Amino acid sequence: MEARCRWLAIGWLSLWLIGPAAAGEAQRCSQALLDALAKQLGQSGWRVPDASTPYLAPLQAAACKPWPDDPQLAVVALAYQDSEALLPDAGRNLQLLVGRVAMPEGRLRERYDSPLGEDVLLEIGPDSLWLDTARYHLAPGVRAFGLLLNSVARGPSCPEGGFNDLLTLLVPEGARLRPVFASHLRLWTTVQGTACVQESDFAMEQARLTLSVGPLRAAGYADLQLTASVQSGPQEPLLRRVTQRLRYDGQRYPVEEVSTFWWRDNQPAPGDTPVR
Repeated sequence: MEARCRWLAIGWLSLWLIGPAAAGEAQRCSQALLDALAKQLGQSGWRVPDASTPYLAPLQAAACKPWPDDPQLAVVALAYQDSEALLPDAGRNLQLLVGRVAMPEGRLRERYDSPLGEDVLLEIGPDSLWLDTARYHLAPGVRAFGLLLNSVARGPSCPEGGFNDLLTLLVPEGARLRPVFASHLRLWTTVQGTACVQESDFAMEQARLTLSVGPLRAAGYADLQLTASVQSGPQEPLLRRVTQRLRYDGQRYPVEEVSTFWWRDNQPAPGDTPVR
């Protein structure tokens, strides 16, 4: 019975990690905007991605959202095939574009480009990109926005932990967008035993992280605060909340992409920290 409960918990964790973190808010791109962006990138054949999108379609994921401070601007995120890689049996060679565009023509004003190297931990689906336009006012006149990247990969068969939902904050800098923060927001780790061995003492902890802007500043930018809400498994009571303050170093906020500050062994006192 204990082994069955353990496997059910691991199954719930797998579903929890690969499910979209922000499923309730549609960020659909218009076909006209996609056409305008494709033309600027030298691409063609883009269609709004959905569950029926072929594995080698030119555009695999897209999110578009109005910019809160200016109705003449929008932010976009795209995962698209490098046109030079569209060959039989070549596999996918996805590129990421995050941009801020002038509307309604869809002209790119600022952009960030990066390859998306898919592997056992990263696979892009049609709903993998989500734009976060919360009030990340980091300095006077500087408002960052976030890209949440959700992987649909199943991951390794017998992991000791896992993570998903990579949040990257970007700030405008001339004609480009510069990443200043990146960390996964959903994580789990083994705290006792081994997940894939029939042991009755297996135990895990999972954390959901949230990000907020703090009142203090360093190097001209406001501090950020990561708050981890930790449970012993899906649908279990809250064990503790743990916070980490991040100070800007002039280039970025130093933080682990796979954070461990919330781990039980990293707490200042033995046992669980009281919920606060």
